[in-house]
This record gives sequence, structure tokens and C-alpha cells, in this order.
Amino acid sequence: MSKINVPMDQLYKIAVKLFMGMGYGEKEAAYGAGTLVETDRRGIDTHGMARLAFYYRSVMAEGRVNKDAKLKVLRDEPPYLMVDADHGLGVVMAPQAVELAIARAKENGCCVMGVQNSNHFAASGYYTAKCVNEGFIALVCSNSPGIIAPTGGTGKLLGNSPWSLGVPGGNRHPWPVMFDMATSEVALGKFETAIREGKEVPLGWGVDKDGAQSADPHAILRGGSLLPFGGVKGYCITVLVEILSSMLTMASYGNGKNMGGGVDNTSHFALLLDPARFGDLETYKNGIDVYVDTIKNTPLAAGAQEIIVPGEIEARSIQYRTANGLELDETVAVTIADAAKQMGLLAEEQGFEAMLAW
Repeated sequence: MSKINVPMDQLYKIAVKLFMGMGYGEKEAAYGAGTLVETDRRGIDTHGMARLAFYYRSVMAEGRVNKDAKLKVLRDEPPYLMVDADHGLGVVMAPQAVELAIARAKENGCCVMGVQNSNHFAASGYYTAKCVNEGFIALVCSNSPGIIAPTGGTGKLLGNSPWSLGVPGGNRHPWPVMFDMATSEVALGKFETAIREGKEVPLGWGVDKDGAQSADPHAILRGGSLLPFGGVKGYCITVLVEILSSMLTMASYGNGKNMGGGVDNTSHFALLLDPARFGDLETYKNGIDVYVDTIKNTPLAAGAQEIIVPGEIEARSIQYRTANGLELDETVAVTIADAAKQMGLLAEEQGFEAMLAW
């Protein structure tokens, strides 16, 4: 499959113009563009600009997204914070909510935030990294529509609720130590990528409508369901993450129970902690450096070339793509260009390459 190299600065300009083409103002467009482009910079290609066309369809769908949404604070009782995203687009509203949580955490040393009435917010790791880069330990998770069968059952009941946990790095190893994952064996975007590329998926990723494991991504997405990661252990984590992001925020869960009308009631949960409130910050940073060194200097297993610490792959992607740009899949470029044409930003005969001159 051919690729198109796009400098990250240009990708951001393209994304801003596309969000403005959806009807957003410059400030809101910057939030949406920043979420997707920074996710691509981190190497999470399934949740970056590959999602642009999906968000465009969401915005254009009647009653799905409130383009004029304003963040509303429902409860502000430090360290607790509850906000309403006013049914706005998740990638526009969630960054604003997280910025508010960061401000509260700077004042109080921690913040526990719930977000109601949002929409799909892309990769949870983007928000965790945003908090960690401000010096906080952070846990961020979100609910999602039911696409996972509970262990021993069939049907789409549980969301693959994404969650991410990260801590600030040290002095010699400054990148965040963190992970970002859905509670399904793999994210939904992996199946969409397989369909675009005409490939099968490994057994164990999902089941068909009868509950039998399948390698056909179509059978899994159409009538089947995804499987939780790690068997019954992953199933337990799936349930608990969904409780944090749905029940605690009093929003929808699983197969849509407690979801009103045709509007998504996607909700998010974030916990921010200041490590300096636990003791000397330099002692913490030195400890992280020693800990990371201990892991990376462990004797290698047969066939292994290196031990990678959680978050290191993303840190390397940030460094590489900042310098070299993103190799954008041609199929993704086509979907972005099609969306631009529907917005009236491209002529019918033009392709994505014309957007490189924006």
C-alpha cells in the first residue's frame, strides 16, 4: 500500500482547516486538530487522522453532535469535578475538560473528574500524556458502545472502554512511563484497518454471531463481537473500567442502557495526582531513572534484542515523526480528501496531495 509523507506541522494545518470546514471556530478546531495530530505523532495511527471522516459523519448526522457545545461545570468541590460536555464532539470537548482538571490539580494536588454527555474522544493516551506532561500521575478512561461479549456469553454487551495510566518520567529517562489500551484484545480500529487492507485478523481477537472465534473482520464487526484481552482477567478489568467511566459519571453503559434519545452519552473519567505531594520530587525522578535502568538492563531472553519500557515506543514515534513527518496510508488520505470535497474545500478532481499546499 502506498504512503504519502506529510510533515506534522502541515498535517495540523490540514486538520484545523477540516474542523473549521465542519463549522467549528478556530479555537475549537485547534482542539480537535491537536487531539488527532498528536495521537498520530505518538504512533497511534488507528485513532489519529484516520478517524477524521468518522468525526465528520458524526458532526453531520442529525442530532448526533452539538457543534455549539460549551463545557459546563456541574460540580466543583475540590478535589472532585463534574462537567457536562453538552453533547459536543469528544475530541473538541474532552481536551477542554482535561485542561480544567489540570488547573484544579495544580491548585489542590489532585483532581477527580467525571465528564458527562460527550462523544468518542479518540485515544485515551492523548489525555493521559497531556496530564503527565504537566507533571501529574494520571488515569483516564472512557465508556463506549457495547462491542464485547462477557466471558462465557455472546452478543455485544460491554464497551471496550479505553483506559490509560501514566506517570512522569525521570531526569535521564524523561518520557512518560505509560500505557494506552482498549479493554478488548485489540482496538476496534484494528479491524477497520484489516478491512481497508483486505486482510484477516488473528484468532482470539473476536467471535462471530454464534460465539465462534473468527479471522474474518467483517463477521466480527457485523453480528459478532470483540473479545476482552487476557481472558477472564481482561473481562474483569473491562467491567471495572466501565463502572468508573459510566456508572460513576451517571452515564450510559454497555449496550446503551441509560442512554437518552439518539444522542450519544459517552462519558469520561480522569484522576490526576501530583507526585510532589507524596515526597521530594527529585527523589521521585531519580527513583524512576533507577527503576527504568533496572528494567532495561535486565539480561535479555533468547532472541530478544531490547527491553522496552511502557511509553518508550510512543516517545520514539514522537521524536521520529516530528523530524520526518507521518507516512499516511493512501486509503486514509482518500477518506480525508473525500470529506474535504463534501465540505467544499477541495474540487472534485483534486486529491489529498492538493491539501499539502494549504
